[in-house]
Amino acid sequence: MVGMSVLPMLYTIRIDGHLGPTTLGAFPGLVAEHQAAETLLTGYLDRSALYGVLAHMEMLGMDLVDVHRVSPAQFLTAQG
Repeated sequence: MVGMSVLPMLYTIRIDGHLGPTTLGAFPGLVAEHQAAETLLTGYLDRSALYGVLAHMEMLGMDLVDVHRVSPAQFLTAQG
């Protein structure tokens, strides 16, 4: 596909609600941060891993708020 990288890219995935430790264990390699009434998951994913994570979230009945691909520099600036 044009425009889709097979190399891992940095993504942030926002989920409605706070995910507990057991549920977060289903997403190894992603760092979780609770923000207000949401959970932000951040990590490097290639295309197939991203689709796998999204499919797993759907299977678990999670409410996806948004998904963003970000550059590491944007992420560090936002955290800083």
